[in-house]
Amino acid sequence: MNKEEFLYISPITDFGFKKCFRDEIVMKGFLTALFEYAGVTLNIVSLTYLNNESDGEKEKSRRVIYDLKCKLDTGEEFIIEMQNEKQSFLDKRITYYMARGISNQGDIIKQKGDTITKKEKKKWNYDIKKVVGIFLLNFKIPGEERHKVSRNCIVNMNSRKKEISNEYLEYWKIQLPYYRKRKMNPENCKTELEYWLYNIANMDKMRNKVQFMDKTPALSRLGEVARYHVLSRVEQEKYMKEYDDYVVLKDAMNVKYQEGAEKGEQRGEQRGFKKGMAEGIAKGMAQGKAEGERDAKIETARQMKADGMAIALIIKYTGLSAEEIDKL
Repeated sequence: MNKEEFLYISPITDFGFKKCFRDEIVMKGFLTALFEYAGVTLNIVSLTYLNNESDGEKEKSRRVIYDLKCKLDTGEEFIIEMQNEKQSFLDKRITYYMARGISNQGDIIKQKGDTITKKEKKKWNYDIKKVVGIFLLNFKIPGEERHKVSRNCIVNMNSRKKEISNEYLEYWKIQLPYYRKRKMNPENCKTELEYWLYNIANMDKMRNKVQFMDKTPALSRLGEVARYHVLSRVEQEKYMKEYDDYVVLKDAMNVKYQEGAEKGEQRGEQRGFKKGMAEGIAKGMAQGKAEGERDAKIETARQMKADGMAIALIIKYTGLSAEEIDKL
């Protein structure tokens, strides 16, 4: 896409993701809408961005996975991550990643970012704060079509006291493809969370203002932060480079996983691309053969009928019905 066509940057790139969600008003608005969707009131007085981002070490990982971390005034830590490529063992990977979020709390950091001394570190005494993961997935999860947004809580259960608590870990999975224009129209968006996800999923294609700006001030702020033409020239070039890389990567992923239909795509995810392609080719050949045989029968019947042969005889040699032959 030509840069003159861009109105807004999109969170599908590392630059766009961090440019949008590093804004405190945007982040507060998004988190509030997300938890309201689950019937939970999240009162955010203030939040602090943490410096311990953990982008993938390999170049490919840096292109497809990037995150931000922030902490609320209550001490809860949030990991907001964008993933552009399908992941094996997704839930296990998320659990491992979030467990690191808890273990890293032992490495207490001063306000200025300097690691404290061992003597000071002893004062921590394992006071664990809750870690919440929010994973924006730029792909569909096979078998989870009915759960476009899912909240998963890792709970503690005390069987003796018959208590269940969700004190330490929970994570959200959000499948962005279901909120793109080809799947959802603006008039189908009913909740504040849907307003957010529709915009996040479609921002790079928008030619007018951000949708639903009149419904929440935070979305209006998103429209201000994400405007492409207010970026500096250096920022525009950085964004365009990342966006072009994303388009190439997206095309490669489409070739790898596409089998022509939803069910075929799911099979390709589960069984591998080569087998899915073989199934698609075999199915196409069988369908083509059947259509060819039928066309040959129709042509034979047409000639037999033109030669004045009896209908019963035409039925016998072509297998067509009397009604089909009558239409020839």
